[in-house]
Amino acid sequence: MEIALLTLLLIKHAFADLFLQTLSSGTDKTKYFGNGHRHYAEHGAGTLIICLFFVNPIFALLICILDYLIHWHVDFGKTRFVKQMKIEHGSASWFRIQTFDQIAHYLTYALIVLLVQQSYV
Repeated sequence: MEIALLTLLLIKHAFADLFLQTLSSGTDKTKYFGNGHRHYAEHGAGTLIICLFFVNPIFALLICILDYLIHWHVDFGKTRFVKQMKIEHGSASWFRIQTFDQIAHYLTYALIVLLVQQSYV
């Protein structure tokens, strides 16, 4: 069960971060209440759909909100840091920062799996 949930969350992450994000141009994640929320909501909605197969709808909604909030703050912080440090998109430094961004997202999914697992205890 845990492996299935984690696998689906990772597939959702790749789809939302790599496919869906290419469909919207002009997303500015440096603004706290900017138009990046479409991207964060896509992550939350995907998590909701997946979690509905594993937990009750109320708990799935809470996990969805958690993923939305964490994704928002990880992306906002990363984007602000990149802009403040004037790091060029595609540079070696940019890819290093992206590495930690992705690690933070993967750890979010590990947390979600742990929370779901604990709900069965």
